[in-house]
Amino acid sequence: MLCLVLPAPLPASAQDAIRVVDASVEAHFRDHITFRVTAESDQPIQEARLFYRVTGLPATARGDAEFEPGLRIETSYRIDQARDYLPPGSEITYWWRFTNAAGDTLKTEPQTYRYMDDRHNWQTLSNERLTLYWYRGDQDFGQALFDQANRTLDLIESEAGVRVERPVQIFIYGSHRDLMDAISVGAQEWTGGQAFTEHGIVVINVSPGDLEFGLIATPHELTHIVIDHATDNPYGDLPRWLDEGLAVYMSGELDVPFRGYREMVATYARRNQLMTLQTLSSSFPADSQQANQAYAQSGLVVEYIIKHYSKEAMAKLLQIFAEGSTYDDALMQALGVDTWGLDNAWRESIGAPPIERPAAATTNDAAIAIAVATVTPPPTVAVADTTPDAGTPMPAATPTDLRPTPTSRQSGDSAPSARGEGVRLPCLSVGLIGAVVVGLFAITLRARGV
Repeated sequence: MLCLVLPAPLPASAQDAIRVVDASVEAHFRDHITFRVTAESDQPIQEARLFYRVTGLPATARGDAEFEPGLRIETSYRIDQARDYLPPGSEITYWWRFTNAAGDTLKTEPQTYRYMDDRHNWQTLSNERLTLYWYRGDQDFGQALFDQANRTLDLIESEAGVRVERPVQIFIYGSHRDLMDAISVGAQEWTGGQAFTEHGIVVINVSPGDLEFGLIATPHELTHIVIDHATDNPYGDLPRWLDEGLAVYMSGELDVPFRGYREMVATYARRNQLMTLQTLSSSFPADSQQANQAYAQSGLVVEYIIKHYSKEAMAKLLQIFAEGSTYDDALMQALGVDTWGLDNAWRESIGAPPIERPAAATTNDAAIAIAVATVTPPPTVAVADTTPDAGTPMPAATPTDLRPTPTSRQSGDSAPSARGEGVRLPCLSVGLIGAVVVGLFAITLRARGV
């Protein structure tokens, strides 16, 4: 349990009719965060409201504390972590607002509280771009993951022109059991980790004996967070092949022996069984073999763009998406080709036969359907001057799960697979969830818990 006692009185506004005597925050990870306050006034205090905002989320939430009106009150407001889960490392900015019987009000100055999983003795490595937390494994284990993450950030900047906009936190849980005890209640048993792009937080299971997996999974998810922050807009997401392809390319998965991505795509090309880029613009297949193919193709298309059109073209493409654009319009502006044209240019580069554009399709039909989302950014409660008419509880952070994927093929299935035993796939889907939690992604990497 973590308890933070704040100095009393808290910094307050000019009205001295209401005074804060004491305030504190008490947390028990994955159970609750409780804000306590003692206040007094010359007139009975009738209302005490806590306002809070989680860094990375656009909305301010409000909680009404329950108490008996009086000249001196002791009250609290509790955020139930079974219902409104927050990942470790979440930063909460909060303030109290009081009203007494005479109509006097007091708004305390905002305070910041960092919500941590204090059940482990975390070791940390940090710089201005990211912080890595781990508790199992020696210094070399943590340093290897930290160095790999920083190399990934350097590569993202040099190859795609994207810099980290805000620091990223990566929490490495050393066993599957510990991970399950740390993530939201109701998570599937196969979950290997959870990622929160809006918070800039990755929670993942990497045991000391599974460093090879961690050196791929960590940069893959880090890439998603950095690219999501750089291209976030209210109109639409990146095409899936670009989002996942960047993560595959930046994490070095194209040349990892146990993935076998290049050989896999070459085999599908010889069989004339490549997926179309249009198909890969939306959700990837649920079938593990087809999903592997989708990741491999996406990574190779991203590599083709960077090497054939240039790094500057990739940076321009991401900037156009950040401003809001349909898929084909963005590709035409940055590369001079639409989705079908890029697909055929890439196919020609690997010696695969071209595909024909469907006669009934126009260049933007499918892209518009996918890229233009009817999403309206949720209003943010004004901090200082307005009070909502009704309670506005914070929505629970909705993660996406790292999960295992089957590695054996059905009898008679002749589809090529990535080499090696225990092959694990990266993320499978991106979606808009609710009014506040946006741009979360799913990952399908098997956790090797201890």
